[in-house]
Amino acid sequence: MDKTYEPHAIEQRWYAFWEERGHFAPGGHGAPYCIMIPPPNVTGTLHMGHAFQDTIMDALTRYHRMKGYNALWQPGTDHAGIATQMVVERQLAGENKTRHDLGREAFIKRVWEWKAESGGTITRQLRRMGASVDWARERFTMDEGLSAAVREVFVRLYEEGLIYRGQRLVNWDPVLHTAVSDLEVASAEESGFMWHIRYPLAEGGGDLIVATTRPETMLGDTAVAVHPDDERYKRLIGLQVALPLTDRQIPIIADEYVDPGFGTGCVKITPAHDFND
Repeated sequence: MDKTYEPHAIEQRWYAFWEERGHFAPGGHGAPYCIMIPPPNVTGTLHMGHAFQDTIMDALTRYHRMKGYNALWQPGTDHAGIATQMVVERQLAGENKTRHDLGREAFIKRVWEWKAESGGTITRQLRRMGASVDWARERFTMDEGLSAAVREVFVRLYEEGLIYRGQRLVNWDPVLHTAVSDLEVASAEESGFMWHIRYPLAEGGGDLIVATTRPETMLGDTAVAVHPDDERYKRLIGLQVALPLTDRQIPIIADEYVDPGFGTGCVKITPAHDFND
């Protein structure tokens, strides 16, 4: 017997043996027990977080399998559309190309090639960890069956009035030309310049001075907000101001969100450009 454990000489051979003989497929006669692996994104490789959660799921599945449950641990991967597109576009940038140089069909083909490469790496990593998943049931989130299920559920939720389409401020990516989730946005603070703009009172007799770092969004203003306890502006709450450069009037409203000590204590409200607004 060797003095040291050599995993390369043992683990891969035995894992292949178990997989070939279907030892990870459901085979018990007890109650069903199923875990769907949280599908990792095909944007790279597995990391320590995946190894941690997969070890827990593997232990649970093996335990119930040995207890006689009809146990299934189902593997799969997630297309992560926007993130995957970004990875492929970075690859093209390294070749001094863009997706527009390739054209739609060729670019989609390139994305599928990356999916095959990255997805293959992920499945190899799971096998090396000894994950007892049923590979015969492996799925990809863009498989036709799964896509049909998503459409079915989406339509049902819409028909039941549980989802709707409405106006919503989104994170717009000017390069990908699409909305992206908050998870895809890296926020950073920058030093800006405070601009002071006069908003004349509609009834005359004075004006409000609004301090803002975004004067270019002024045409989208819908109100000017002040703090309800700010003695400088209490008497003006409910009045109207004339929006500069337009023929519109907007109200002066009170909101505790306003910091009286910041700027002039008057905040322009521009819903199309700020989540708080």
